[in-house]
Amino acid sequence: MQPPGAARAATAHRARSLAADVGLVVLATAVYFLIPVPGRMREAWWAVLFGSGVVVFGLLIVLAIRRLLRAGEGVRIRGLVLLLVLTVLFFAWCDDSVAVLPGQFAELHTKIDALYFTVSTLATVGFGDVHAVGQLARAAVTVQIVFNLVFIGTGAGIVSGFVRSRTRSRLQPGQHGSEPRP
Repeated sequence: MQPPGAARAATAHRARSLAADVGLVVLATAVYFLIPVPGRMREAWWAVLFGSGVVVFGLLIVLAIRRLLRAGEGVRIRGLVLLLVLTVLFFAWCDDSVAVLPGQFAELHTKIDALYFTVSTLATVGFGDVHAVGQLARAAVTVQIVFNLVFIGTGAGIVSGFVRSRTRSRLQPGQHGSEPRP
């Protein structure tokens, strides 16, 4: 059993970690709204920039996930939530930038529209009010869907491993000097 001071310290640490995570989400969202979308450019240049961005972003996520796998279980889930937020903001910014090109998106005019479209794509809702029309936008959204499937699959695997580990530790009697919980 932990002394009362240690329990308070652990609670304070969790509160600081949560506040830091919320701060990072707010900061990332503010950056999303503040970074300007490039003006009109050739589709080929946009495709090169988008492809490069997806590769760099994908590599950063792989590195982050590798670090998360070595981290504690609570850190893993918070890290995955932060990665999900960054993924949504990255693809929303990309969708908004391709929408500047003529004939690529129907009804995508603002960053809020792009954020809405990205979240509905991630959630596989697809209301149809905002949708890709041009070939470049459709290719970009296809990459986004595949990226989301891989990310969500990886995240689900990590979370299910966390749940299995917690369940196993609670079912094994005598582990850590305690009896199994009901």
